[in-house]
Amino acid sequence: MSYITWFLNHGEKHRKIVERLKKDGLSQDQIIDYFEFDNMVARELEFCLLYAEPRKCHNTAYLSCYMCACPYFRFDDKGTLNAEGILVKSHCAINSTKSAQFVHDGVAHLDCSKCKVPHTRDFVRNNFNENWLEMMKDCAPVKPDDPETGIPGVSK
Repeated sequence: MSYITWFLNHGEKHRKIVERLKKDGLSQDQIIDYFEFDNMVARELEFCLLYAEPRKCHNTAYLSCYMCACPYFRFDDKGTLNAEGILVKSHCAINSTKSAQFVHDGVAHLDCSKCKVPHTRDFVRNNFNENWLEMMKDCAPVKPDDPETGIPGVSK
């Protein structure tokens, strides 16, 4: 699956959950609390492939799944060749010391598993937006509000 396919699909899953929670009258803080890992595993099994195990993507006691991805994650399915001739498809915009890259079949991908930045309650609260695609709009190499995808904030 390409990054952009995952990105768009995840944005849609997130939108549906948030819309349902808002319809149920939940406040912003209650919505943030709802996205806590243990609650999501119990109530939203389809939201993440890791929930079936259940396994956290980051080894931390508290894990907010509200953002899931990080607003500092940058991807480009086309990739760019680095000096070693490896195709780099994703990287960290803030060059976190907790990030790393892994290479598979000559393609480098960002490994964020040691970074907890977007999964803390404070980070989610400080960056909260009901529209996940809006929170993550800088991740994709695209222009916002492009009619090509029909999804506000994201184009292919």
